Amino acid sequence: MISDFTQASNELQLNDSQIESDRFGTTVARLNISTRHDASDHQVVEVCRKSKSNLLILRYPTTRVRLAQKLVAIEALVVYQADTLVYFARDIGSSNAKIEPIHDWQFREAQLSDNADLVRLSKTIFEEYPSHYRANELLSSDAIRDGYAQWAQVGLQDSKKLTVLVESIDAKVVGFALISFDGDTAEIELNGIHPQAQGRGAYGSLLLWLSNHLATRNVKKLCISTQIQNERVIRAWIRAGFNLEFSLNTFHLMQRH
Repeated sequence: MISDFTQASNELQLNDSQIESDRFGTTVARLNISTRHDASDHQVVEVCRKSKSNLLILRYPTTRVRLAQKLVAIEALVVYQADTLVYFARDIGSSNAKIEPIHDWQFREAQLSDNADLVRLSKTIFEEYPSHYRANELLSSDAIRDGYAQWAQVGLQDSKKLTVLVESIDAKVVGFALISFDGDTAEIELNGIHPQAQGRGAYGSLLLWLSNHLATRNVKKLCISTQIQNERVIRAWIRAGFNLEFSLNTFHLMQRH
């Protein structure tokens, strides 16, 4: 969640990602550097240098403007930037959303019986989604797509999370949002609208419905993130009252063979 990148910390911890290792058939680890981390760039580089994983996914604040140059100097690793992630947030308690609800869409909390529809929808929405995975030609395109469907499926089965479905007036599922919670903060982990339903107000209405619904669950802040090139979605967030919180660089570091 967003808390991974906002909490103060002085520890650097590589975390093995078993789910991604299984998905891509190689060892994958992750290292997240928060905006309030005390570690120096040199310390980050040394932890990366010692990684034994075939793929290390590193995310760090873009304010560390010299770290990239130090990373690419690690001779034992192939290092490149895979994306830039931006985090936006809005105060749920405010009433500054500028989007009026469109009544062609209905919203409901998903049930376990919706699993098959959710998996099919996720695969369609994320078929060509330009995430950091897509920057890595060694990762299977099908595995990347199926990973998003797995993410949605695991989230649906997690009783601590909320999955909301978007339906057309004929009860066809055309979109979804997966929300996680941390105290009075909620984060939209994963969301999207079927390509055939885009451009008709479904996404803007989903954001407004979520803001209103989550307010009833005592949520004070709603967060969301995406790649910087996802301009259409970012414009929808701004119209809905979201503001930029911070940005992160994503780097892939791979063992040379």
